[in-house]
Amino acid sequence: MHLRLLLVLLLALPGLASASLSAQRLQDIRIQAFGTCSNLLAFYNPNQDAADPRHAERYREHLQTLRGLLAGQDATPLGQAGAEMHTLVADLERVPAGQAELYPELIIPLLKAHARLDREAATAYAAAPPAEQRQLTLHGLSLDVERLLLLYQTRAFSLIGMYVLDVDDNTVPQLDGQIHQGFADLAAQWPEHSAELAKLKQSYDFIRPRLLQHDRAWVPGSAAYYLGQVTTRLAQLDAE
Repeated sequence: MHLRLLLVLLLALPGLASASLSAQRLQDIRIQAFGTCSNLLAFYNPNQDAADPRHAERYREHLQTLRGLLAGQDATPLGQAGAEMHTLVADLERVPAGQAELYPELIIPLLKAHARLDREAATAYAAAPPAEQRQLTLHGLSLDVERLLLLYQTRAFSLIGMYVLDVDDNTVPQLDGQIHQGFADLAAQWPEHSAELAKLKQSYDFIRPRLLQHDRAWVPGSAAYYLGQVTTRLAQLDAE
């Protein structure tokens, strides 16, 4: 009887490990995973004159931070998705220069691994949300900004997102509306930071026309820079 109970508990351990992560750590995992993918797409986008090495530095920093946040999760679906992301990034970095046609073969499964990781983290987060409403609002706002950025980057990268992301004509306007509402809600819930939030909204509004009007020239680097500023500062406010 005791042996059977022990086996049941051992089989349950991977799920229990994911569930034991705090809401804050799960949020950090999601943000770092998004940052890895969006900066990687900005760096490897073949539809630009030259790759900006700053995006390579950023996606590697995000990936390294993500690995640290996933410590102890190796046996869980969350950790396995993170490990697959790391392997695929390493494979992509080994692609010889001048063979951009090979990028999608690795980037598409990378985005699929990221989607699995995000679903696992979102499920665990829903089971243990933060206690304060303003933190929940901040987390939602940050994720909406990251979703919009990743969607933009995939479209700028010859529509590779069509193989991975579940989107339609309403997705971008809906995310844009949620972002504006998120800024408004957070400013009302956190009035002492309303001036700072207004500045972040200005950064978002500056790049917003490029995000919404796909008939204009693609600017993956600028999108990563301005939206990255927004989510980085929101994370700093979250930590204060």
